[in-house]
Amino acid sequence: MGFRGAKAGSYVLIAVNTITILVGILVCVAGVLGILNQGKINEYSGGYDLELVCYGILITGVIIIIVGAFGWFAGFNGSILVGKVYVILIIIIAVLQLVFFVVEFLKKDEITSEIEGYMNKTMNGTAYDDLTTAEQDVINLIQTQLECCGLENGEDTWGSALPASCCAIGDNSTSTDACTTDNAYSEGCRDAASDFASNAIQFSVFILIGGFVLEFICVFAALYSVKEGQRRKYTQISA
Repeated sequence: MGFRGAKAGSYVLIAVNTITILVGILVCVAGVLGILNQGKINEYSGGYDLELVCYGILITGVIIIIVGAFGWFAGFNGSILVGKVYVILIIIIAVLQLVFFVVEFLKKDEITSEIEGYMNKTMNGTAYDDLTTAEQDVINLIQTQLECCGLENGEDTWGSALPASCCAIGDNSTSTDACTTDNAYSEGCRDAASDFASNAIQFSVFILIGGFVLEFICVFAALYSVKEGQRRKYTQISA
């Protein structure tokens, strides 16, 4: 039973940490792409410098790969030392996740205010046709993805000449007479962005809870494998 349990624990570690390593690689790729495309990102972020964020994503990906490699090796090799190091790393990550959750919960109102400030800055009352191409791209992206129009509503922000991105029709890149206040999105983008941020925070909570469950399973599997490894070691010595 112990041998089978140890094997099952090893299989769990190998399977979970193979996925973990792949996720880490994808995160690293996202970070590298962000670093290489800073100019375009700054245009869409309204001038905010997100280079440090991209480096943070890259470092996070590297950490994920390292932790996944420890877990994979612990499952594949059954090393007691590697298993213990892996358990310690998982516990540290769980603690950091808990800290992140607390900070995110305490700063949720500040995050919402930052988003509202960004929307106020982006939709500052300038006529759509007078905006630069980069600014129009940002507006179109926001209105298309959030299905909203203008800051509070399309007419107050853009007047009668609504961008195509205010409607579900059009190519979302140029002004068009086909998009009017009658068929434009009724919700303003400030409220839509705030709702999106709140939903994103709630979703991240579910992600964190899922992470805690997965980490518990990994720690349990690693501890069981370490325990069985120690038992086999003592059995061999006593024999």
